[in-house]
Amino acid sequence: MLDSQYNARLGDFGLARWLEHELEYQIRTPATKRHQFRLVDTTRIGGTIGYLPPESFQKRSVATTKSDVFSFGIVVLEVVSGRRAVDLTFPDEQIILLYWIRRLSDEDKLLQAGDSRLVDGSYKLADMEQFLHIGLLCTLHNPFLRPNMKWVVEVLSGNISGKLPTLPSFESHPLYISLSSSSNTSGSKSTASSRLSTATATTSSVNITVSFALSDYATATDETIYETAEFGVNGSSLSTSSSRRPTNFFMVDTPREIPFKELIVATDNFAESRRVAELDFGTAYQGFLDNRHHILVKRLGMTKCPALRTRFSSELQNLARLRHRNLVQLRGLCTEQGEMLVVYDYSANQLLSHLLFHHNNITGSSILQWRHRYNIIKSLASAILYLHEEWDEQVIHRNITSSAIILDPDMNPRLSSFALAEFLTRNDHGHHAATNKNKSVRGIFGYMSPEYIESGEATPMADVYSFGVVVLEVVSGYMAA
Repeated sequence: MLDSQYNARLGDFGLARWLEHELEYQIRTPATKRHQFRLVDTTRIGGTIGYLPPESFQKRSVATTKSDVFSFGIVVLEVVSGRRAVDLTFPDEQIILLYWIRRLSDEDKLLQAGDSRLVDGSYKLADMEQFLHIGLLCTLHNPFLRPNMKWVVEVLSGNISGKLPTLPSFESHPLYISLSSSSNTSGSKSTASSRLSTATATTSSVNITVSFALSDYATATDETIYETAEFGVNGSSLSTSSSRRPTNFFMVDTPREIPFKELIVATDNFAESRRVAELDFGTAYQGFLDNRHHILVKRLGMTKCPALRTRFSSELQNLARLRHRNLVQLRGLCTEQGEMLVVYDYSANQLLSHLLFHHNNITGSSILQWRHRYNIIKSLASAILYLHEEWDEQVIHRNITSSAIILDPDMNPRLSSFALAEFLTRNDHGHHAATNKNKSVRGIFGYMSPEYIESGEATPMADVYSFGVVVLEVVSGYMAA
């Protein structure tokens, strides 16, 4: 999908990661509506012919990241050429877009694949050729020869110079979709097994036929989105017996408003024994929600400040939309009883600050090893880059400290403490504009940059300064102040 500024938004995640989805609502009270997704691995074929990689049609195929690379390459070729991946309105030799562009590549006429409707001079021929080249690299038949998306992004960003890898001759490439005359396909259809699904698109003279193994499918009932399930190989009628359904489901919860009484139970009424640490703007407690979800509850101070409460609510709604492996996953929030409580998933051993500054001064497991320090710095940088550049809005964290970083059991960092974060929107020219003109200085001395203290204006460079301080803490083992 394209927004008003023609920025692309990828949607349609119904087959994402080749997982089957079942959505159920567990409604206890109107205030505690929970949205849970039940996920299970599957290797069933699903997708659109023309975008599915050739390995998807193999028996017991497994989706990989290179499957998405192939589909991305097809979309690149569509964007540059202005044509569909499969278009029956074109002559026979041009019905399959990929075949046509591969043939032009072999004939050294690659630029002829460009959309002829584009006005001359409105684009660079070198850019068009680069996109076509990348599209063909991404759609190579052998998935191991396709590039990864990190390389593609680096090339498109101009961070990799030099010539692109040479394209092979496509004359010897295996066919992606078989083309046959209508007279020849009729016999093959009559002998096709009932366990095969045949997708056929027809013109007056040509059939496009793809056959692949497919299981029986059933549509979920009640309040579920849908369910796909395999019910044996004998073609028997579908059964709704729970014993026939996959049993390796796991649950994924989306953020919600959590009742205060549930957090009282989870933390034993914020007992001292449940206290994890005193943080920059409150106290952190651990507990178990519903006696099974290990959570971290941050109880923020300054609860009587109306401006802070408004900011707290609006920014947590934005925080719930952030998704990065090095950001703490928000489970929910609570504003009852005058409280400002933030609830995160808590699979962590400890906070970075505790591991750095509160060890026993004895060489051993209590000392953060260098390989872990290296990974923490690298992963934290990735999270900050996501906030500054890769999300659809720009986020200035304003509170990057060692006590805002939670470490999981594998010593992977999770950045938290978004109470002071500044969410910036984009204007018509793609630049960021602050939604809040308040320039009050908020943060922890020792981590705040000099220009931020002087002006109160939140900028990405202020976060970079704070990150630098954390890097020095991680390397030296000493506190900022």
